[in-house]
Amino acid sequence: MRKFEGIVFDMDGTIINSEQLHIDAWIYMFEKYELPLKEEDIHQWIGVSDVLICKRLAKQFETKVPAEELLQEKRTYFREVAHQHVDTMPGTIEGLAKLNFVPMAVATMSNRYEAEKSLKKTDIYKLFVSVVTADDVENHKPDPACYLKACRDLGLPPSSCIGIEDSVSGVSSSKAAGLFTIGVANTIPKDKLIEADLILDNTVEVMNYLAKVFQVEA
Repeated sequence: MRKFEGIVFDMDGTIINSEQLHIDAWIYMFEKYELPLKEEDIHQWIGVSDVLICKRLAKQFETKVPAEELLQEKRTYFREVAHQHVDTMPGTIEGLAKLNFVPMAVATMSNRYEAEKSLKKTDIYKLFVSVVTADDVENHKPDPACYLKACRDLGLPPSSCIGIEDSVSGVSSSKAAGLFTIGVANTIPKDKLIEADLILDNTVEVMNYLAKVFQVEA
């Protein structure tokens, strides 16, 4: 039977309730630069790094401003307006507290500034051995680089770790790295996460499952 020793969590939409806040920031940027996109168009990008999204937008719409300016505008709005509303997903605080003896890491496509600010604001930063961000790897999700680095930081082989993801690109990243991957349907429907080894409805269910795996008492 497969023995698990560590956990690697995605952040936005998985343990941090911030996906809608990022969407609000994207919509602000779309409106400012008059890009013909709506909220539903953003859902396909969940789990993809801001850098890659802005590069695609600049190319697709042949914007008069460079991708770097689009990125800066989105990030400025998120940090100055949306970020003050960041909170944890239901079940996160209680679940992580019970699992605090397990080596845990974060693998996120947020940049380091936003990742650390979110994790510190919600007081869970201290629970992780490592926080791997989009700034720490050359290739972003669905590439496995962030999960591979997180496992190295934990000092564990990927095959002994569980990856928790809420996006298609994230599930692909975790699976490609060799982790047992749980898809959590917090932000997109279950049928979009079929590549995962196990699919659960929400973070509460994920934490309950992890408690059983690591034999945590209720």
